[in-house]
Amino acid sequence: MKERGLILSQLGSLLKELKIFNSPKSERVRIGPDNDGGYVLLNDGLESIEVMYSYGVGDNSEFEVMFCEKYNAIARLYDHTVDSPPLEKSFFYFKKEGVGQKKTKDLNTIENHLNENGDTGKRLLLKMDVEGGEWDALIHTPSSVIGLFDQIVIEVHGLGTDLSESWLDKKIKVIRKVNELFYLYHVHANNYTGVYHINWYKVPDTLELTFINKKLFKNAEYSKVVFPTEFDRPNNKNKEDKKLYFFPFYPGVIQHVSDIVRRNGWKDWRDVIRILHNRLREDLRSIRTIIGLRRN
Repeated sequence: MKERGLILSQLGSLLKELKIFNSPKSERVRIGPDNDGGYVLLNDGLESIEVMYSYGVGDNSEFEVMFCEKYNAIARLYDHTVDSPPLEKSFFYFKKEGVGQKKTKDLNTIENHLNENGDTGKRLLLKMDVEGGEWDALIHTPSSVIGLFDQIVIEVHGLGTDLSESWLDKKIKVIRKVNELFYLYHVHANNYTGVYHINWYKVPDTLELTFINKKLFKNAEYSKVVFPTEFDRPNNKNKEDKKLYFFPFYPGVIQHVSDIVRRNGWKDWRDVIRILHNRLREDLRSIRTIIGLRRN
């Protein structure tokens, strides 16, 4: 029981680190396909990006192609699980090597890659989707290296399933480390994996996170954006997108209703009623859960 209490405390600390920020004049842009492999970025300063570092290529490099063509950048692609990128482009520089906490036969560090390529003084963007390897890679990456990137878009895994004390501690440290230099700007749940109910918490197992360097993001304030947004698309197009109408992503019912009216006017009044009903149902469920825990 004591161990479970500690894990719940750690899980709460992790979720608190995922507080989202916004800027009054910020605008979003989606780059990539309308399913898995597309990401949402801050639409400011992207034309100044010279080099994208992309970890985890797999069989889809549409995001990298569209970004480089749109903003006249190059992409350095790293993946030790494939022999070549799915598309051959003059602005692609591929290396059959993954990212990790140290140099090994198949892996290398972000810092080593930057130094090898002489890119430390350039405007950079980092994209990472390495199926859980992000935690070890980032916890061993110096903050001075992480801070070289203008924006970071990363898919994080195992939020609701890898719940050992050591893994939760590592995840908290990684997100806190990034938060020292960046604002979390956008979040999207990958619907190939589930949302787990862990006591009073709801935890998506896989999230796509977009971070903006604090040096470039002025007048930041707590976000009032409801996720998913009009820029998001379900990773699995055959399933409904995951709605993040819960802590720490949800700005509240009033803001949610305002967002619906802003987008579509009052013609979607049925959606407003549904939101109010669902919110009441969730609150009652949380109260029952808390009462049950206290009785135990």
